[in-house]
Amino acid sequence: MEPKKAFSIILVTTLLAISIFAAGCTDIKPEPYIEDTATPTATPTATPTEIPTGTPVPEPTNVTPTSTAVPKEILIRIMNYMFIPTGDKEINVGDTIKWWNLEDKKKTRYLVNENGIWEEEQYLRYKQFVKYTFNESGIYSFYLQGRKDITMMNITVV
Repeated sequence: MEPKKAFSIILVTTLLAISIFAAGCTDIKPEPYIEDTATPTATPTATPTEIPTGTPVPEPTNVTPTSTAVPKEILIRIMNYMFIPTGDKEINVGDTIKWWNLEDKKKTRYLVNENGIWEEEQYLRYKQFVKYTFNESGIYSFYLQGRKDITMMNITVV
């Protein structure tokens, strides 16, 4: 084989290997969670007037605002024996919460609910998750077994 041709093959192979390696080294960061808030809408009502013939117009009925919110799924990560993001949450009826075990040391965690939505605590191995859709308003309390005093989280469903 000619030295010039061998050099070209080695150069192309090297550049291909570098590009494959560089493509695998990109750092993709997750997008931050931004919670949408829907504004209730109401239908405007007309004021009573009289028709020229003297017949009164019936009183309009009051319209109760209804939520136009689309049900959402909110992710709560379990890391370092904590819920992330931390703090209590307020969600709408129909929203779903997903608890996902992402412990650094690949530990199993037990998710406990004090309101009886599950018959027993949820056993979550590393990278497993559990979802729950809240169809009734109220306040629901959750914590990680053995860490109730540190990890207590209340979810208020409106």
